[in-house]
Parts: sequence; structure tokens; C-alpha cells
Amino acid sequence: MNTLDSHLDSIASNTGGPGRVAFFDLDRTLIAGYSILAMGMETARHAATRGKLADAAKIMQEVLRQRTAGSGGNYHKLVKRLARALTGVDEATLRELGNRAFDNSLARNLYPEAVALVEAHRAAGDHLVIVTAASRYQVEPVARILGIDEICCTQLEVQQGRFTGNVIAPLCYGEGKTMAARRVARKFDCQLKHAYFYSDASADLPLLKKVGHPVAVNPSEKLAVHARNKHWPQLHFASRGMPKLENIARTALVMESLLAATALGAISRKLGLDPALNANRVTRMVGDFASNFAGLELDIEGYDNLHRERPVVYIFNHQSLMDSVVLARLLRDDVVALCKKEMASKPIIGPMLQQVDTIFVDRDERDQGAVLKRALAALESGRSLVIAPEGTRSTLGDIQPFRHGAFLLAKKAGVPIVPIVLHNVKDALPKGAFLVRPARVRVTVLEPIPAQSITSVRGACRDLEDTYSELLGKSPQAALPHTLSA
Repeated sequence: MNTLDSHLDSIASNTGGPGRVAFFDLDRTLIAGYSILAMGMETARHAATRGKLADAAKIMQEVLRQRTAGSGGNYHKLVKRLARALTGVDEATLRELGNRAFDNSLARNLYPEAVALVEAHRAAGDHLVIVTAASRYQVEPVARILGIDEICCTQLEVQQGRFTGNVIAPLCYGEGKTMAARRVARKFDCQLKHAYFYSDASADLPLLKKVGHPVAVNPSEKLAVHARNKHWPQLHFASRGMPKLENIARTALVMESLLAATALGAISRKLGLDPALNANRVTRMVGDFASNFAGLELDIEGYDNLHRERPVVYIFNHQSLMDSVVLARLLRDDVVALCKKEMASKPIIGPMLQQVDTIFVDRDERDQGAVLKRALAALESGRSLVIAPEGTRSTLGDIQPFRHGAFLLAKKAGVPIVPIVLHNVKDALPKGAFLVRPARVRVTVLEPIPAQSITSVRGACRDLEDTYSELLGKSPQAALPHTLSA
């Protein structure tokens, strides 16, 4: 069994020359579970909304049967039955269903370890290809988010923009994948003996045996035995997949700690406790209890930069709903967050944010004078601001365009900006996920940026955005100077 780090090193050191290809299976390799289950669920919902309850029932029956089987053994039958249920549906609808399946399920099931593999091969100059038995409508959203243009997949027959209910032979499955891989090799003028192929399934043995670098990823029992006998690398990803009882228990404890902190804050307010002291107490409770229950360990580079000056404007990149827990653990006292108004109505986290004097921003409101006045008043009172300059968070944690508000506030108030780079909070709770997982979270705190150095707000905003993108593109350091353990 290989470690991911050693395999990533081997990719960088193995210079296969121009035209080398890295093939990736989709299910249980790039994502946890089976994409056809997510697609089947969305297809069933669509059939039900169109009044085709019998079709919806049949689709759900197949989905449940596949989930119970827990493998791709009956994949041919399932694909054909789902294809028949799509007879007459226009292609644009299925593409939309694929996007919904990604947003509602697949996005949060992307393995961070698989993303690291993709990026390692990209850095090595390899051609990236997803080769999967899934349909184009399942795989396209995943390929798009990973920046992979070449897709080999199962094709559904379309005539005049609508599905006929037929599957075009051969499926991209078993020997069908080998045929597809050979076409790609000819296209890129390369040889399969130099190629990599990552897969979990014994059904992919025909192609695994043809490439020069077969890698078993989260392998089935049969593939694991074969890989062991052939001395193939085996990689096991644990960051996604079926939740353990521990994850369910941790999630419940995190929610209970947030509820307890919110309740204590509400009681203290009624008793007339100073609002700032009350906010500090709630922040400390969230930071200490929620992060410990979640199993978060923080490795912090530049820890001294956090408290070198106060007040300041802290900015951070938004990755997960667990960002607030990490920031509460880091900052602890005398901070006021600015966040979008929609967060106030979120269950559990919304009431908690209200107890710590959060300034909620209506992004559709053109006149932000009241928000600016409250934010400047907080800084004048000695409290710091915490702002995510990105408008929203991405699926993979890539930096989104920075807005200028934090920089304008810092310049107007004459206080420094302290940038906090969150590298992998999404490992604890990915976008769209519901269960918390223990994680070792890497944090980089950059040097404070003095207000007087901000001669151009746009320029400073753009430069810091580039710095975040560069830092998040680097591999984690072996050791960091400051660790906060759960």
C-alpha cells in the first residue's frame, strides 16, 4: 500500500516525456460512491414532477437496488433501464439534471486526495482524461470543476435533441474503456505503456493491464488482491464516503455546543451583561468546544501576526461553514464579523452569529451607509472586524474574486489588514455536506498590511487575491511553528 505523498512525489519525478496521459475513473476514484445514484435520484424527481409516477417509481427501485448491491456488477442493466426511462426527454433537461446531481451530491463527495492527484499530473504536463462508464451528463460537471477537458464516457442516443431511450454500444465499461483509451492515445500521439490509470474496480482490469502505471484507488476486494499480486500501487482515501458513527456523534456535539453558546449569550443579554463581554464569551465557547468536538487540529504559520496589533481588519478565504469555528478558535476576543444577510436565517449558526454582534450585509442594497457606520464604530471601540472578501465559496476552495469593502474600511479607519489563509477547512465540512469529520487544518497568517500602504484599493485588493491564490496552490509544509490541538 502506498501513501499519497510518496505517490505524488513519484509523479513529479517520473518524467515520461511529452504526451503522457493520466486516465481517471470517476466513481469511487474521483468521487466517493456512485454518480449514477445521484443522477438516478434527480431523474426520479424530474419524472415525478412531470406526473410520470410509474417511471419515477421504477427509477427509484433501480437506484435502491444499486445502492443495496453496493457495486457496479449490474451496471449494464441499470444504465439501459434508466435510459429507457428517459425516452423523449430533451438533452438540455438531462444536462440540467446532471448539474443538479453535482450540486446536491457529487460536489461534496469529491476526494481532496483525488484533486491532489489531478493537480500533480497537471503540474507534470500530462494529458488529463476521465474514462468512465457514467454518461456525459454525470461526468461533465465533475470534469469542469477539475479543469479536465477530455472525457471518455457512455453515450446515450439523441435524435432531434431528445433521447430515444437507447444506449450507444459499446458502453465505456470493461473492454470498452480500453477501446476509448486507445483512441485517446492515438489522438495525443502517446503510448499506453507510459500512461497512468486510476480505478477502484476489477471491471477495469482490461485497461489497468494495458497501461504502464496502473494504480488501484479505494480498490474492491477483488482488485486489491490482484494489485497486491502484481505489486501495483494502492491508494486509500478516507476523507469522504460513508459516515462513521464517530462523525455523526461529532456533528451532534458540534451543533449542541453552538446551541449552548447561543442560549448562554441570550440569557446573558437578558441579565444585562455588557454586549462586548457577552460576545467574547460566546466566541470563546464556540472556538473551544465546537472545535474540540469536531476534532480540529490547527497548524498555524505566522501565529504572532494574529495579535500583533488591535484593532485590525481580518480577512479570510471562505471554504466551509466550519470557517466560523476555526476563526473563533484563532481570534477569541473583541471581533465583529461582517457576513451576508442570508446567514441570519440559517438554523443554529444564524442565532449564534446574532449573539456575537455580527453585522449582516444585504448585498442587494445599494446604500451601505448604515453597514459602514456600524463597522467603523466597532473599530473605534477597539474591536476588530472579520470579513471574507470573496462573494461566495467555490467547491474546491479556489479563490474567488475579492471585493473591495474590507480594504476601504481599513483605509478609512486607518487600521491594518491581517490576511488569514485557510488552506483546507473544507476537509472538515465540504460545501453541501452535513456531517463533520476530524481534520488537521492548515492556517497561514500573513504580515499585517498597514493602512497607509494602501495607495490604491483596487491594486491592493488584486495583489492580495493573487497572494492567496499562490499560497493555496502550494503543497503543505512539513512542519509549522504553532499547533492548536483538539
